[in-house]
Amino acid sequence: MSDDVTAVAPDLPADFWEQSDIRSPLLSQHFGRFLRAYRSAQSPKVKQADLAAWLGITQGQLSKLERSPAAIHDLVKLQKWAEALRVPADLLWFSGPQEGPARLTASVGPAEGAAQELSDVPRRDLLKSAGALAVSAASAGLLANAPWQRLMDSVEKDRPVDMATVQLMQDRTADFHDNEHTAPARQLLEGLLRHRAVISALLANARTDAARNELVRTFGETEALVGWLHFDLGNSSEAVQSWRKTLKIAKDSGDGPLAACALSYWSYLASSRNDTIPAIRLLQQAESYVPGNTAPATRSWVAAREAEELSRLGNETEAMRALERAFTAFDFAHPRTERHWTTFFTANRLGSLTVSTYMGLRHKDAPAIADSLLASLPPTVRKQRALALADLTTLCVRANDYERARSLVDGAIDSTIRTESSLSRQRLLTLSSELASADVGSPGNYIRESIRSGLRR
Repeated sequence: MSDDVTAVAPDLPADFWEQSDIRSPLLSQHFGRFLRAYRSAQSPKVKQADLAAWLGITQGQLSKLERSPAAIHDLVKLQKWAEALRVPADLLWFSGPQEGPARLTASVGPAEGAAQELSDVPRRDLLKSAGALAVSAASAGLLANAPWQRLMDSVEKDRPVDMATVQLMQDRTADFHDNEHTAPARQLLEGLLRHRAVISALLANARTDAARNELVRTFGETEALVGWLHFDLGNSSEAVQSWRKTLKIAKDSGDGPLAACALSYWSYLASSRNDTIPAIRLLQQAESYVPGNTAPATRSWVAAREAEELSRLGNETEAMRALERAFTAFDFAHPRTERHWTTFFTANRLGSLTVSTYMGLRHKDAPAIADSLLASLPPTVRKQRALALADLTTLCVRANDYERARSLVDGAIDSTIRTESSLSRQRLLTLSSELASADVGSPGNYIRESIRSGLRR
């Protein structure tokens, strides 16, 4: 070790971990490449001997890790090294140092793990999330075997969970996924967290495999949405934690589509940080969980998202191939009935991803497709309208049609704020960056200032 270097790794500032060169190898789950980037990103560059000492390995071992094309999968070593380098937990794809020893296979199944979420939640508080109907049903003296009463008894009195109660929780999970299309994330999150806690309580009283398996699946679908709402609110660390939990549940229960859902949600976070290649890798991994004709709505969504990200690289051939896979899968899709999260993936949503792909490729047909899509959207799909307005505003600016862009931008901003849509916000911020060099008093500068001031409201 160098004489002027301490025996432990430095505590690096937050902006160090925000660098794309640091995030990319972690998102692609290759710790060796991360170690090389970690050394190079510091000034002065960290010597191999010093980094090896911090990790407790030899310089030769470190050199082999950095050069190896294969990623290491020993979770015990990964956790030890991450702790030594003080890597933020939200950048890791395995359990962080503060969460205890990482394991590929948990000592308890997903149902037991889900039930442990309740450790700090008073049972009486959980009853609040059963809704006002539960209270009114009890006070009105309705039959003891009414659905909401059975739910309350399972939470409060350890009554074994029956399939009618399971169905009730599945219906409520579906409602949350449906409401996400139109309601702001902040409005939904508190109720969704209580709903998740109730499912955990029910898992403790599920005495049959059928009830437990369905509750575990419902818990995973809920956890995935919790992550998405956190992402929408800008809480990236909490989002990643939820998606890690979702992936664990999916892998433990063999639920490939659920794993694809979590990875696809995660790809949006990578994309928001301009980590396009890691986003594509996440989507390719997601696609591997829904092979062939399985889960066609999920598969169509994943492929369309991959097309969108490939277009950002200007890779027209691969982007159009991915879009073709999306259209092919959608022909067999039943989004309303496949899974709770696929209810959003209507023909209009596929159209929105098509517009985004054509925009990324600077395709001449992009404005016409965007116009057609916006005209077809009903006013009830508020988040999709926000995204469509943001995209169409961008296309008008790129076509130098500033008069129309000015007529659209206020609506795009207002819809974005009302729905708290992180996707349309990101599109507007990207447009604002594209207009950074616009002259003061020009139409472009007007739109840029409208976005900057409007999104601060």
